[in-house]
Amino acid sequence: MDESILLVDDEHDFLEVMSDLLRDEGYGVTCAHNGPEALALLEQRTFDLLLSDINMPGMKGFELLATAQKRYPALKRALITAYDVRDYLSYAKEYDIGNIITKSINFNFDEIRVLLRNILTEEVFGLDRYITGPIGSSTIRSIANADDLLTRIIATFPNPVTRGKFKHALGEIIINAVYYGAKNERGDKKELWPANVTLAPHEAITVAWGSDAVMSGVAVTDQRGALTKKDVLYWLERNTVRGADGLSLGILDEHGKGLFITRETTDRLIINIKRDKTTEIIMLNYNQGKYDGHKPLWIHEF
Repeated sequence: MDESILLVDDEHDFLEVMSDLLRDEGYGVTCAHNGPEALALLEQRTFDLLLSDINMPGMKGFELLATAQKRYPALKRALITAYDVRDYLSYAKEYDIGNIITKSINFNFDEIRVLLRNILTEEVFGLDRYITGPIGSSTIRSIANADDLLTRIIATFPNPVTRGKFKHALGEIIINAVYYGAKNERGDKKELWPANVTLAPHEAITVAWGSDAVMSGVAVTDQRGALTKKDVLYWLERNTVRGADGLSLGILDEHGKGLFITRETTDRLIINIKRDKTTEIIMLNYNQGKYDGHKPLWIHEF
């Protein structure tokens, strides 16, 4: 690999461990301990990816990535934190950050390796990038077809806990793909949605699914690409942030809950968007619940 990564964190031990892991993967790695030091290094040479901790003395990670983006638009960006990503959704929306990696007690470097490779290559579409086992695929042409397919997919997963996690989340995403992605229905007018929907060939929804020794996954893809990273971050934040009454700001909203519910009920939610062409929603669940800590944020928009 020829890609170079600028790794920024004020914790020396983490820098040492992470930089060694990345170098073992073939990356060129340069380390900085804070935002100003990172910006000085960016002035001296070109990097492919800036990977920064969020909470650092002085300049925070969001400010560093925003400054770097203005100066170096081609630079790819991602954040990393040991804390709950939900606490940072308002900043992610403000600074247009789609990728936040989480440090976990059981450090999942395989997951980080996949995410960094995807960010650097921009090759993010396809369930086979995340699942190594056999992948099944089918096309949804009607709501009735969707219900039958949902039942068949869930029955293929080996773990009963995994099946339970997918049951509600997959239903939400398929409904969103049909009514929002294919038919462009309004989310605040659900009472007007037709009960029986048939999709034309150019509207058909593709569903892929599979399992390996580590995880099970499903990918739902539409052919319109109308979803945006900005909208996703807005809905996630609105359904997470609580008002003075202790209730989420989006509790009464008719629109936008599907992605929030899916992120809360599955281990990993990945959103890949090619604007005006396709939207792919990938849901992953670990078979053994090994990485039940804070969930990362993965949104890729091209």
